[in-house]
Amino acid sequence: MTASAATQSGTDGSEHRAALAAAGTALVCDALDALGVRSHFLGPSITAITDGPAIAGPAVTMTCRALGVDEASAERPYGVLMDALRDDRADAVLVIQTDDRCSGVWGELLSVAALARGIRGVVTDGLVRDRSGIAATGLPVFASGLSPLDSAGRQEFASFGDPIQIDGIEIASGDWIVADELGAVRIPADLVGEVAVHVSAKAVAEDTVRAELAAGEPLGDVFDRHGIL
Repeated sequence: MTASAATQSGTDGSEHRAALAAAGTALVCDALDALGVRSHFLGPSITAITDGPAIAGPAVTMTCRALGVDEASAERPYGVLMDALRDDRADAVLVIQTDDRCSGVWGELLSVAALARGIRGVVTDGLVRDRSGIAATGLPVFASGLSPLDSAGRQEFASFGDPIQIDGIEIASGDWIVADELGAVRIPADLVGEVAVHVSAKAVAEDTVRAELAAGEPLGDVFDRHGIL
């Protein structure tokens, strides 16, 4: 969320974070659909690498590029990542676009470093390694798969803070990411407050629908009354 969006909503983001994480990606997608934003899902390949809570927070974007067969790594191959994690990133979600699907872009030690900077979770279209180590840190990580290969000599962090694209969805730093067991979703920064209000209202409505269905009311009658399934 941008500073101006936070001021307009009257919150520092913590209320939105709690509402969006509790609602989960399905309700967030429904809210975005209702607001006319139909492209927001980061694709079915990105899933939770370990068991853990849903996350919601503003994105800090990064890119990682594959190295050619004979291409040497930069003098500081992790320099961009070190720069990104030098400052406090309280409650942010690190979002990494890659073009390598062979080596792991993320692992246990990076998770420890990210937690120390306040990162709430990591989402990447690349691969990760050290799954058990990541799980032990408690940092929620969402990726497209696993690899035992080190990224050194295979890919390197190229930029942070620039707009990125994952599965056709453009993400800018300050947009929000919600991720859970169903996948990851992007919320435009200027819609975070509206989406938070919408998901809270729909969660209440779904509770009513659930109770009526459990009481044996006909599905058609319940749908006609609430328009929710």
